[in-house]
Amino acid sequence: MRGAAPASLRGNSGGHSAFCNARPRRGGRTGRNHMAQTVLRGRSDAMSRALVALRRATSTGQGALIVISGEPGIGKSAVLRAVVEQAARSGFSVGSGKAEQGDQIAPGAPLLVSLRSGRQPLLPGEAFASLAPLYDKPLWLVDRISSLLEEMALSTPVLIAVDDVQWSDRLTRFALRVLPSRLAGSPVVWVLTSRWAPTGPVQEVIAGTDDVTAVTRITLGPLGPDDIVSLASDRLGAEPSDHVKKLLNGVGGNPFWAVQVLDGLARRRERGEGVGGLAAELSAGVRERMNELSERTAALVRLTAVWGRPLDASDAGRLLGNLSDAQVGLLVREGVDHGLLGTADHEVFLPHDLVGEAVYADVAPDDRRTLHRSAARYLVGEGRPALVSATHFRVSAVQNDEEAVLALERAASECLVSMPEQAAELAQQAFALTTPAHPLWLVTGTRTVETLVNVQRESRALAVADRLLEVATEPEVVARIELQACRALWCLGDCVRMERRAGAALALTGLSAVLRAQLSAAQALAASRTKSAARAESMAQAALAEGSRLGDDYCQRLAVIALIEAARNEGRHRLALDRFADLRRLSDTAYEIEEIRTLQHLDAYDDAEALLAKIREARDDVDELLPSMLYAQMWQDHNLARFDAAEAGARTLLRLADETDNHGYRLNARMVLAAVASYRGEIGRATELLVPIEDDCRLSDGDRSPRARLMRGWMKAGSGDLAGALEILGPLLDRAEDVRDPWPWTPPWMRILADIGLAAGDRDMVAAASRLADLAARRNPGVASLDGVALHVRGLVADDPDVLDAAVSTLRQSPRPMLLADALKDRGSALLRQGRSEQAVDALVEAAEIYQRVGATSAGRVISNLLRGQGIRNIRLNPPAPRPHSGWASLTPTELRVVELISTGYTNRSAAEALSVSTNTVNTHLRAVFRKLGVKSRVQLALAWRGKGADDTVLRPR
Repeated sequence: MRGAAPASLRGNSGGHSAFCNARPRRGGRTGRNHMAQTVLRGRSDAMSRALVALRRATSTGQGALIVISGEPGIGKSAVLRAVVEQAARSGFSVGSGKAEQGDQIAPGAPLLVSLRSGRQPLLPGEAFASLAPLYDKPLWLVDRISSLLEEMALSTPVLIAVDDVQWSDRLTRFALRVLPSRLAGSPVVWVLTSRWAPTGPVQEVIAGTDDVTAVTRITLGPLGPDDIVSLASDRLGAEPSDHVKKLLNGVGGNPFWAVQVLDGLARRRERGEGVGGLAAELSAGVRERMNELSERTAALVRLTAVWGRPLDASDAGRLLGNLSDAQVGLLVREGVDHGLLGTADHEVFLPHDLVGEAVYADVAPDDRRTLHRSAARYLVGEGRPALVSATHFRVSAVQNDEEAVLALERAASECLVSMPEQAAELAQQAFALTTPAHPLWLVTGTRTVETLVNVQRESRALAVADRLLEVATEPEVVARIELQACRALWCLGDCVRMERRAGAALALTGLSAVLRAQLSAAQALAASRTKSAARAESMAQAALAEGSRLGDDYCQRLAVIALIEAARNEGRHRLALDRFADLRRLSDTAYEIEEIRTLQHLDAYDDAEALLAKIREARDDVDELLPSMLYAQMWQDHNLARFDAAEAGARTLLRLADETDNHGYRLNARMVLAAVASYRGEIGRATELLVPIEDDCRLSDGDRSPRARLMRGWMKAGSGDLAGALEILGPLLDRAEDVRDPWPWTPPWMRILADIGLAAGDRDMVAAASRLADLAARRNPGVASLDGVALHVRGLVADDPDVLDAAVSTLRQSPRPMLLADALKDRGSALLRQGRSEQAVDALVEAAEIYQRVGATSAGRVISNLLRGQGIRNIRLNPPAPRPHSGWASLTPTELRVVELISTGYTNRSAAEALSVSTNTVNTHLRAVFRKLGVKSRVQLALAWRGKGADDTVLRPR
């Protein structure tokens, strides 16, 4: 791979000047008076399809994706330029960027250039500057770009073109995969070109779109013979001869090769030579042109090829021996005159990727390495980011090259957050440059393991660690490697191996006191999942004391986390909360969300809400996008029976989890979505929602996730398959007190499991659920939800209305409406069985009112059926009809409010501020609204709203 320089835009790279009568201005927002028109040959169908997509976006307000693919030299860039020109003339605000092979180490360069290039960039300076702090936070960056483009699209349609997407870096690929769907309801058109491949970035982009985004795929095939002849006429200024036409038949309809043949013919005629084969024509032609250049100009062309990206003229001058700008200008002019260079905006570039590849291949390997190393050292000396020089170091490196190894390590550190996979590759490449006999091998390998763990590539980290341990003999080195291996194993959930490896390292002699303390803390953390809570707590307390004595914060953090885990696994939520306070003194805010979840377990929802608000206020509003924030807010809404909000939050979290491939958040989001569907009586839908997490669990941990199994068992019971439910839930409940997981201590589960056990006639299961509910209450005295559920389950076991009455009284102090409603329902049922109809009806009616208020229609129908089954028909419960799946009546109150705001000119961001939610959540609401109303854009939504009538009180949100 050739080298890389800072991101910029190559104006006419990827096409050939023969495609147009005048070379177009380089990318950016371009007006009618600033764009030279491109004349294409043989691409009328491609242009027609692209223009249809542009007109559709303008008329409907719907986003679109246009993908232009084909082989190198087929004219993709020329078609893209023509589409950009047409869009600009049609009133679009346009921006263009281009990916280069070197962009693999320039995060987001093609997209960011498209937003800021040209005389009238899409984003003004202040807006573009607001993106800078977010370059290492991909989710936040994409959200900010989405908001800015959405706001711009309210006044004018927008087109963003990115050429050669096959070379795009991971951040650009992520953004292009996400943004078209997020902006599907706005007139934002994305035009991408890519070399054809069955898999690759462009396929990722298409896969990321939803049914709202209009996708147009244009595959450019060879030009027909007549089009090739017309192209030759354009080039020659006259009709080509029969001999030339015959030669042109051999180019396979590729316009770039046609131009090379025509230029080669002209040169050979001047010298009276014959024609060589087409395969060698480009290389031979480039070599001939290079031989005609002065020595310095040829050096500039070779340097540009090695640089791999547009080269700033000032950089070129310094690299070529401190030449002045005027001297460089003369060299550039000579290169342009010979067709080997292009120039724009004080940058020099090669006129086509294929020309660049030919020049690069013709540079002798030793000279190539020398040029790459010179470029790398120059970039370092100029203070450029380590990522920019990384490719040059990698290409020029030899085995045990310390300079290259350290440079790649710095680059890996630089992109640790923004491009984790790139960081992993750079770290592994640095390690691969060393040999076991070299002093750097163990040091570099240990850093590589740490980097791989930091970017969540745990399996790769363990593989490198094991290689190192085959050679390492010094106890301190072995222990450091094992400590990183323990981190990887904790992330993988393999605490048995983690505990064993930490113990083996501790058995080594000659360890420093600090490292020994850190390993002890890691061993205690593993024990929180493998040993009794008492044993794990004892180990963690000892590690904490030693870490405190030594003043080692890392050891103390690990020990406190182990203490928190031990407390949570026993359901000691109050103790866990106290330990979170200790952790705050040692750590940053990384564990705030788990502290919020602990507050929720303790019924401290006001405190949890205050902490959520504090986190939001302490940071920029974009932090609301953090999946962890959505995760905590989702459970807050679910537990407080705000089901519409919980569903919207879960859908938003699920989308972000899918975008970032985060299994944990995906599991929780689908759990909440399935639970809400179950409350609404949609058992089939709930079961369907759980299928992907069952697959995730089997892939990640062999189906060991108790939460996924709990949900699956609950859904089976809801569908009437009690035997299937018992098969799943029975073994889970039998091991509940021994399992190192907090699930048994979450209030609703014991009541749900007891209910399933009673329905199936499994008294052992019911007794086990009651025992666990009592234990959770005793360990957290004074928590109404836990105390009430313990009484509730005890009343179910005894079928005692009086105990259930005590449960109801206690749960009236709980902030969780569904717990109270369930206790009222079960008390009413018990009273009916004892013939105490009047008291029963009071309890059942109150339960039905709660179910109706929160939208738990399934339980409401159960109560109606229960009363009718007892012959009680004079009670009118009026359960709400199920919400339809489409039309205005299907919208939730929040969705209606979003419709009103968006239809009256609010942006997603301003609507989010009005609703006190994140812009991502507003986007989720809009997706649901589009689906339910059958519209595909904000424009269509506004028309539908006006057509329905804003004065319709049925629709107006309150």
